[in-house]
Amino acid sequence: MGVSNGMKILLIKAPYKDVYGPIKLAAGNYFLLGLGYIAAYLKQNGHEVSMLDSEVQGLSYEACAKKIKELNPGLIGITAATPDFQGALKIADVARKNSKAFLLLGGVHASAVPEHILTKHPGVFDAICVGEGEELSLEICRFLEGGVKALDQIDGLCFVKNGQVVKNRPRRFIADLDNLPIPARDLVDLSLYKPHAFNTRQGRTATIITSRGCPFQCTFCASKVTLGGVFRARSAESVVDEIKHLVDRYSVNHILIQDDTFTYDTGRAKDICRKIIDSKLKIEWFCFSQVTKVDEELLDLMKKAGCYSVGFGIESADKEVLKLMKKPINAEISERAIMMAKKKGLNVQAYFVFGSKGDSKESIEKTIRFACKTSPTLAFFNKVVAYPGTAMFDDYFGSDYENLTWKDFVPMGVHVTMSSEQLTKRQLQRLIYKANLNFYFRPKQLLNILMSIKSFYELKAYLKGGLALILQMVKWHRQAE
Repeated sequence: MGVSNGMKILLIKAPYKDVYGPIKLAAGNYFLLGLGYIAAYLKQNGHEVSMLDSEVQGLSYEACAKKIKELNPGLIGITAATPDFQGALKIADVARKNSKAFLLLGGVHASAVPEHILTKHPGVFDAICVGEGEELSLEICRFLEGGVKALDQIDGLCFVKNGQVVKNRPRRFIADLDNLPIPARDLVDLSLYKPHAFNTRQGRTATIITSRGCPFQCTFCASKVTLGGVFRARSAESVVDEIKHLVDRYSVNHILIQDDTFTYDTGRAKDICRKIIDSKLKIEWFCFSQVTKVDEELLDLMKKAGCYSVGFGIESADKEVLKLMKKPINAEISERAIMMAKKKGLNVQAYFVFGSKGDSKESIEKTIRFACKTSPTLAFFNKVVAYPGTAMFDDYFGSDYENLTWKDFVPMGVHVTMSSEQLTKRQLQRLIYKANLNFYFRPKQLLNILMSIKSFYELKAYLKGGLALILQMVKWHRQAE
């Protein structure tokens, strides 16, 4: 049977903000592009799709239950990262009690530990999507309509059959991303989404991705779990066409590029910048980069094309710690990239990770000194979190993770999930507190931040973000005592 008649599908983003602690005051809400792509792909293939983002829509679980009853979908897809997995369980329970839909779970946490989820939470989900969800979701629809004879035939699916967990062979990643339709942002009111305080701009913000897959081998990164280790990029034309669509249809003037490393292919990044410049698009944008993947020409073009800030994953200033992380950089390369970006007039957001393998009080204090010396506009000192599916998780937890509290797996959250021979959880908490205190409470750094603010609107957001950080620091300090 084909898909011409279509079926009703509901895609749900699990709630998550309550896992952050006081710093949630500075947290943003972003349209979930993964669900947006799946929705657009299913709509393109004749299905009727709705989306539910209960947190931004201000819906209680009771209100979600009412919507699910009203829609009466045949398929419900739920997505969750590790810290909001508990929210996914609650939403699934609501869906099970208020519909007869097939319940499919996806996202990075589900892709990392599908067998564990199906074993520990029997009967909650009918199946789990491992990896990308567009093509798999369509095949589930065909199965439900009778076009695919058995779940065994769907690559990338994990499910229970005759009381046993079955994991089908892996699904191939989508090779040509230009063939995917742009995300179905029309399914949720975009005005409900706001960026984090430190990326606030007046006007309307949207997120995009221009590539999938990261070839770097960082031991703490879970990106490969769903997107693979091969860099797959959209064409410059496709990216700029989507930006034009966002400007024309939604009056977007601020874009957050959510690629792991937007500049991985520096030639393509330069092409995108040139096309934005040639199109005379009046937008501001932010992207993540790797310190080895920028040069003066690229940074010049990024600035001219509207980029106002770039995020660098520095992680540590200690050579041995970086080596153990399999991070192919060093402090000298990081310093050069930060200084080069600052020289071009770009704000710099530097991300650090404390407490990974080999890290000690001395190596962390070395990293704090590096942050103060290089003075990026903002520095984020995150406690290490070993997410399921990463080499670090396997190394630290092995198979002993039955009783882990997933909601604590938040780098900027209140609780520490890992300790080591060199660092206790309290010591790590104390060092994170010290890093923020030493970095932000310097007159030079406060002036640096104030100079980067371009409007009263941004100032209010930064003050809110600063208050959230101070409240979180109080929590960290109390736990470290």
